[in-house]
Amino acid sequence: MKNKHTIILLIGLLFLTNPLFAQTDNAKWTHEIRIGLNLGGTAPLPLPAEIRKINSFTAQVNPVIGIRSTRWFESNNQWGVSSGITIDYKGMNTSADVKYWHTDLVVGEGDQTGRFTGTFSGRNATKVKNGYFTIPVLASYRPFANWRFHAGGYFSWIHTSKFSGTATDGYIREGGPTGDRITVENSIYDFSDHLKDIDAGIMAGANWNLTKRIAATGELTWGLVPIFPADFKGVSYKMYNIYFSLGLSYQL
Repeated sequence: MKNKHTIILLIGLLFLTNPLFAQTDNAKWTHEIRIGLNLGGTAPLPLPAEIRKINSFTAQVNPVIGIRSTRWFESNNQWGVSSGITIDYKGMNTSADVKYWHTDLVVGEGDQTGRFTGTFSGRNATKVKNGYFTIPVLASYRPFANWRFHAGGYFSWIHTSKFSGTATDGYIREGGPTGDRITVENSIYDFSDHLKDIDAGIMAGANWNLTKRIAATGELTWGLVPIFPADFKGVSYKMYNIYFSLGLSYQL
């Protein structure tokens, strides 16, 4: 239902902004619709000691769609400022061997069952799928007719959150490394409700014109705000959104 609302919102924005675009000076403004896919991960930096081995990593289908406007300041349209709004998804599937990973598990099989908080050692599989409304503020530079580069920052609000997984083939020591050892054959965790409502970071990318109106796009977004609050103990290390989008833009 949330996804349908975001699509309706974006369509509404396009209809509302179209009359404004028609009234602007084409020599000073450009407006574009951008679509693409995000590739990357929500990851800790640097890799913490608790993660002993990455067994697998799979990028999810993470669509990006938005509108962006650029105000050019010079007669040759070489320098400008860009902003807009984007609906983008950031997600991944990963599996790792962990040791003394502090977390909160719901254990369904093993010596004991129930909810336990402590340090887990074994195999961990995590699924992340978060959706954001993103507003960038970028400096744009066009050194050549067919190339445009931009860099700056972004601010995002989360509208869809998913951070869950399983812990298997190991054990958890309740309360900490010296606590009682509880065998974990199969357990689950879901930290979706603990994710921060905001994200912010740096952004850089480029457009390469394929035709007069269509361009290929590439853009890196590197989050500087951890996805969990500082007082959240389900994941003991900081994690950040680091993604690169590939796509197309259409100039209106």
